[in-house]
Amino acid sequence: MMSGTAGVLSAAFGSPLSHRATVPTTTEPLIHGLTPYIRLYGATAAKIGDNAKLDDLKISVNCKDSSRIKWNVTAPEAGEYDLFISCAVPGRSFHLEVNSGPSSVKTDLKQTEGVYRSTEDGWYFNFERERLHGRLHLTRGINPATLQVSGTDRDAVLRLRCLEVLSQSSHAEMTAAEESARAHRASTDWFVKAGYGAMFHWTDFTQPRDGMKKPYPEAVNAFDVDTFARLISEIGAAYVIFTLNHAHPHCPAPIQSWEAIHPGWTTRRDLIGDIADVLEKRGIRFLLYINSPVLTMLGDIGTTGLYELTCSEEQFTEIHKNVLSEIGSRYRDKLTGYWFDSWYQSLAAYPDVPIEAIYRYCKVGNPGRITAFNFWIFPVLTPWQDYWAGELNALQNPFESRYIQRGAGTGFQAHGMVSMLPSWVHSEAGPIPPPQFSTEDLIARVKANMEHQAVTTINIGIYQDGTIEQSSLDMMRQLR
Repeated sequence: MMSGTAGVLSAAFGSPLSHRATVPTTTEPLIHGLTPYIRLYGATAAKIGDNAKLDDLKISVNCKDSSRIKWNVTAPEAGEYDLFISCAVPGRSFHLEVNSGPSSVKTDLKQTEGVYRSTEDGWYFNFERERLHGRLHLTRGINPATLQVSGTDRDAVLRLRCLEVLSQSSHAEMTAAEESARAHRASTDWFVKAGYGAMFHWTDFTQPRDGMKKPYPEAVNAFDVDTFARLISEIGAAYVIFTLNHAHPHCPAPIQSWEAIHPGWTTRRDLIGDIADVLEKRGIRFLLYINSPVLTMLGDIGTTGLYELTCSEEQFTEIHKNVLSEIGSRYRDKLTGYWFDSWYQSLAAYPDVPIEAIYRYCKVGNPGRITAFNFWIFPVLTPWQDYWAGELNALQNPFESRYIQRGAGTGFQAHGMVSMLPSWVHSEAGPIPPPQFSTEDLIARVKANMEHQAVTTINIGIYQDGTIEQSSLDMMRQLR
């Protein structure tokens, strides 16, 4: 939940970024060939013209009637190519045409659907991924390709995330990979039975109830896990998602592989292990939040809207392998899941990262561990995960089935994550503000989701000592 700005900041526990160790080169091939998908983003377009405009975050293109986007597509072989579009289409239909030389694909796009509500200022968040009818013929090498959008309402806006190009010769391979991914997914039965759980963004930005904020290592040492576990029991949460890192690469545990790439950012106390132990005694499951770009020092967001890369795809994968293997072996069955943030950015930066391999590293020590890679509002571009990350922030529309039928998370276990706070972290001095929604609305939404075997995670404001704001506690007690 970094709002597209997961750049690593420079403040540390007395260790400047320049002192970080270099990532060792991998000794085994972690990347086996290139992904068959060619993904075309607004940020990588050769030209955006007419009524098309890259949004302020440079993560999607706002297309009105008479919009045009041009890319130079490098095709590995001559032949027919399937096209997939990830976009958000409001109530009115649009006509889409993709051209390359004499070849073209034309289609009418209908309204996309999902759980997100439209905002007051007209933003439409329901992105979906759709395969277009017809194929585009490309020659081997560089092919200029143009996407054109037209519509009957000149004020209506189609939001384009990306256009994917896939060789017809790779279609069977990708279909088999998706079937394999579905077959290997961990069971989410316990997740469904849980119904709802709690999330805590406890970071080096988290403020105390009163007084001066402690340095992060001191706060880790002072965190009262017994009081924390008692509060979790009181609110009836069946699981907890806890931040390992966030905007900074801190890690509240002595993880050696983490220390190797982020010297000075780990702690002597194993707070993760201590929390896992006390929660396990109370029958409460424990999951970890990890921000992958911050873990891997992906760099800052550049002027194009893409990360300025600081390591190779092999190193990105190697870091995940080492850290996840050590964490999985250390906590084993006490760790029941992961929630990885900022993956729509990660995959755009590293299109050939073998997510299947990273997914398998997540299972070290516990094959039943559930995993989600967060693509925010955008369609999930990998089948290798067990449930939808579901970053909703506010209360949105309830799910209508256990496995999502329409929207960005189509095909995955339904799960939504909402926050009691206006932001995800209590980072400003003073008391935590009351929840941004009413008790009645929260109860209604959680119950509606549970009726359809969908899961809700509630991000709750937390103080530096591990205690919770009173109005949030009262609301969660009523939910129970």
